[in-house]
Amino acid sequence: MMTPTMTFNLLTVMGKVSTDSVEATRQLHNQTAGNPEGVAAAKHLGDMSHMTYMPLDAATNFSGDLLFLDIWNNLEGMQQFFSDPLVQAGGSALFSTREAIVWRKLEGFLHYEFPTQFGQNDRIVGIVQGKVHSLEAAQEIHNKAIGSIVNLSRANGMVSHHFYVRMAAPGSPEALEVLGVDVWMSAEGMGRHYSSPEFQGAGMYPMFAEKPKQSTWVHPQGEWIEW
Repeated sequence: MMTPTMTFNLLTVMGKVSTDSVEATRQLHNQTAGNPEGVAAAKHLGDMSHMTYMPLDAATNFSGDLLFLDIWNNLEGMQQFFSDPLVQAGGSALFSTREAIVWRKLEGFLHYEFPTQFGQNDRIVGIVQGKVHSLEAAQEIHNKAIGSIVNLSRANGMVSHHFYVRMAAPGSPEALEVLGVDVWMSAEGMGRHYSSPEFQGAGMYPMFAEKPKQSTWVHPQGEWIEW
């Protein structure tokens, strides 16, 4: 008997904002992406989660970088939502430049999620993004490498680890760009893990055909409208 599953897709929106501070960005975000009518429409059309992130040092060294991680369970609903002129205008008001990409989870890749201890409320996101030689070869390398250090990952404060592949346009060749998203309880633990001999020696990076892009993000200061 097959186990029923529900498909969820990750939408990443990454870019430079039109504002000059974290607080100004927060206010404009809440007026545009956080508009109550827009939020209700997004949820109705399948936006299950909307989270905002900025670089770790945004409070002291504002670069204007902003990242959205949204989980959708309805691709047609997502297309309908972002085709709305008001939604497009809000995005253009908030971002000076941006790139939106839809990803699907790589089911053959090793993923995991752990419970978090009470009081461990920080959430730091580590991202790696790049092209691979093939999804099959990448899966074998990834699973061997990540599986060998899963205990160390948890000991250093990892909450979850997921890998996605960029969705290709209908009729296009299979995309070979992947995205890894790690969530941590501690920036210190994350840094300790990624710089450890165990992680460096695990051998995950040969899965990439070229040097991948890496970045670290945290929830910005203030009250942001999220769900």
